[in-house]
Amino acid sequence: MQRFIGTPIAVRGGAIALAMAVFVAPRASARQCVGDVNGDGVVQSLDLTELLNDWAGPPSSGIASDVDGSGIVDAADLALLLGAWGPCPLTPLWATVLEAQPDPAVVTDPALRAAIEASGLAWRVRDRASGIEMLLVPPGSFMMGASAGDAMAFPDEFPAHLVTLSHAFYLGRYEVTQSQYEATMEYNPSWNTENLDPEFNPIRPVESVPLDWVGVFLSFTGLRLPTEAEWEFACRAGTSTPTYAVGGQQLGDLAWYSPNGGGMTQPTGRKLANALGFHDMLGNVWEWVSDWYSSNYYAESPRLDPTGPLRGEFHVIRGGSWFAPEANVRSSFRGAIPGWYVLSDTGFRAARTP
Repeated sequence: MQRFIGTPIAVRGGAIALAMAVFVAPRASARQCVGDVNGDGVVQSLDLTELLNDWAGPPSSGIASDVDGSGIVDAADLALLLGAWGPCPLTPLWATVLEAQPDPAVVTDPALRAAIEASGLAWRVRDRASGIEMLLVPPGSFMMGASAGDAMAFPDEFPAHLVTLSHAFYLGRYEVTQSQYEATMEYNPSWNTENLDPEFNPIRPVESVPLDWVGVFLSFTGLRLPTEAEWEFACRAGTSTPTYAVGGQQLGDLAWYSPNGGGMTQPTGRKLANALGFHDMLGNVWEWVSDWYSSNYYAESPRLDPTGPLRGEFHVIRGGSWFAPEANVRSSFRGAIPGWYVLSDTGFRAARTP
């Protein structure tokens, strides 16, 4: 049974002391949305009145009634205001809103869209500290572990068990890229930069990052790693099958893995997203999560907001990579490596609590 993951690139350096920096960000939110002209957190008649008062007046760049920033208050601004009518979604103060409500073309599962809307939080945001685009994952329950009938499942994926996540969280739409990591850390540790088109490197996932280096990045930005349960819930995106493929999709449509990975990482976002809008949850690079690894944890795991064992020898990585075989590129597969490993196919995806 292949459980502890390796790559063709040797581990570099000696053991690195695992001292993850901890950053606790305040849970502060405000109501912000397009069309809230007076900034009171609700798009209503007061905003409409102010917009109509400024209608087709002198050049209006910079005033709140010019909702689309075109320089004039006109029908386009009115349409945006009416489309956002009602209470604004809550937006964390660390974020900039990109889209308040989930796009049905991206969040294709109606139940997930309804859960996002019911949370009262903005759906698509950009973290100001890191520039990372993040999507909201709503609260919910799911069967964690081996999918029914999955012949490739390993013993540590059993028993499948019902898990409930009681709070919404934000997760990076893509794996953290080389450019995002370098902008914060002022260096790029990735192996996958040589003899490649340099314009692709900034949008390829960062890798060769041991867990304590990830911790420094997270402490600088106020982000965190998802828990193993959060990661699997976001990866499955309402599916209960070994991968999040739907319809006639094949694994190669979703993931860069050993048959199609080309022996290297690939730019993020080139494969099909899952029903929550996340790309590369399977393949490209393994993703660190916050949990320690235990082969029998599922037999004793809490069913509400599990966070993994209190201690251990290895840490969990999820999702498979460009080097991984098909058996490892599944929603429930659990990789396990020491936190000090530096591997050319292991990176991470950032999360944040609203």
